[in-house]
Amino acid sequence: MKKISLFMLVGFLALFIAACGNSNEDNGAKEDEKLEAIEAKLDVPEKGEKGETVSLSTKVTQGDENVEDAGEVKYEIWKNGHKEQSEMIEAKHDKDGVYKAEKTFEEDGMYTVQVHVTARDMHTMPTAVIGIGEVEAEEHGEESEDDHHGHHESSVSIHLMKPDTIKMNEEAEMNVHVENEDKALGKAEVRLEIYKEGQEKHEWVDLTEGEAGKYNGSYAFPEEGTYNVQVHVTKGEEIHEHTMQIVEVQ
Repeated sequence: MKKISLFMLVGFLALFIAACGNSNEDNGAKEDEKLEAIEAKLDVPEKGEKGETVSLSTKVTQGDENVEDAGEVKYEIWKNGHKEQSEMIEAKHDKDGVYKAEKTFEEDGMYTVQVHVTARDMHTMPTAVIGIGEVEAEEHGEESEDDHHGHHESSVSIHLMKPDTIKMNEEAEMNVHVENEDKALGKAEVRLEIYKEGQEKHEWVDLTEGEAGKYNGSYAFPEEGTYNVQVHVTKGEEIHEHTMQIVEVQ
């Protein structure tokens, strides 16, 4: 009888250890998921005609997964040189992580289209340009610095890693991994722009490069609440990319 009880005890302990191991693996998998940044591939035609409807499309992914539960996808559109008159258009989810909207342009000229994607506590906002009707050659030079990459799909990948729990007035480590064409992007200027929505003053944090493509720094958030943390990556005149995450501070 004692032998049977002993075997049952050993069996129970083995099952308990196995369950704990699986739980840890699951937690590890969830942690890995948190580190995966969302990507937004903006698809805008290079040209359109005045008075005709233009289709705007963005595919949102996280790793190999299509993101079909984005909190917000909006297209901001403005004629180059007139950003203060920009227009916001809500996008609707179609299928397979693709969010669509339509726009009819009433005037000829060069326009910038910027999609604002908020999903899974992250934010990204790639841009493209479109020429409508007859466009003067000089109008092509009116793009802002952030719009220089135009229609071309960005090959720069930016991953911001932060602690799961961030408390006010405590230094929080911020690590950014940057790749260009699937290779580590070294010797870039990487900065964090940190602010609350509606806040005029934005704090800037310069990160230092450790290993190639890995940039490190820290910041102590002065108050509780929701912050925007935008990562800016610049290298030479060819690369100027950014992505944003939403950070909750306790």
